Amino acid sequence: MAQELDTASTEQTKTLDRRELLGAAGTAAVAGVTAVAAGAPGTARAAEIEVGQEVMTIVYRNAPDARFDFDYYEKTHMPLIMDRYGSSISRFELRRGQPGADGAPPPFIATVTIWIADGEAFDRAAAQYQAAIRADVTKFTNAELIAQRDRIVGITTS
Repeated sequence: MAQELDTASTEQTKTLDRRELLGAAGTAAVAGVTAVAAGAPGTARAAEIEVGQEVMTIVYRNAPDARFDFDYYEKTHMPLIMDRYGSSISRFELRRGQPGADGAPPPFIATVTIWIADGEAFDRAAAQYQAAIRADVTKFTNAELIAQRDRIVGITTS
């Protein structure tokens, strides 16, 4: 499954196993990654990454007075989002910023990646639940957040 090419269509799609992309499964755990896959709250499962897939990235800016409650986010906020958005999300990752090689603080205290399985269902859920989800943000952070939705245009592995 390392590289499947869909030659049935005019546009080729390269599919990679998520575990293969991350390398060893333990690497993510050591790096401080929490991942939830749809249908398996609290556990990570392999998710496929495809050119054309949509991803939501949310970063929380670090600052001297920034606080971020990772425990609350993982145990309360992530399940809240997964409950509301359901199968429109295939994978949900929370990462903790790490100091640079020189010891400098990371520019972002936390980074979230949401792998969108169904863009239309994701948009419907956002329209219905986004206000309530945003109201929960002050319970775990005072950091400025920046959100961006992207479409994967290229994938490579070594």
